[in-house]
Amino acid sequence: MKLYYAPQTRALRPLIMLEELAVPYEIVLIDFKGGEHKGAEYRKIHPHGQLPALQDGTLTMFESAAICAYLADKFPDKRMAPALGTVDRGMYYQWMFYAVAALEASRLESERIKECFLVLDRVIDGHEFIVGNMITAADVMIGSGLIWLDARHHLLNDFPALDAYAKRMLARPSFQRAFAPPAETARP
Repeated sequence: MKLYYAPQTRALRPLIMLEELAVPYEIVLIDFKGGEHKGAEYRKIHPHGQLPALQDGTLTMFESAAICAYLADKFPDKRMAPALGTVDRGMYYQWMFYAVAALEASRLESERIKECFLVLDRVIDGHEFIVGNMITAADVMIGSGLIWLDARHHLLNDFPALDAYAKRMLARPSFQRAFAPPAETARP
């Protein structure tokens, strides 16, 4: 598998996911600042010239949430998604989409961020993970979004349960490796 990646992009999510799964992958570092993502070669991989993109054999796909969901389903033994047909699976879908539709969409509006943080603070209060009693791709999506937003807006201190959750996510080896410089993240 190849993950097309540049630091400080949404490619961080599938990178965390790959690290959490502990499966072999290759990072293809894209020179985002140099505009490589807008070049004709890369647009053959991602038609909008954005990151991330993932190649897995004959499959090429983009959109970070879709990649994370695909990876969770590809490796069911890693248990990064609740079982099909369960209540937890329904909640998993909800929070996967919430990460993109609400949390990410709020990234520039402080009041909207606070509203999302309040919702998530209530959900995570008394729980280790966003769904059930195990980490899932929903935690990758929500956790990375929280960390990204907090780095820019510094609002987590007002939401104790959510702040503790974000710190738990950051303490995970998968998050630590994903936030390391790209040369340190490739796995054989």
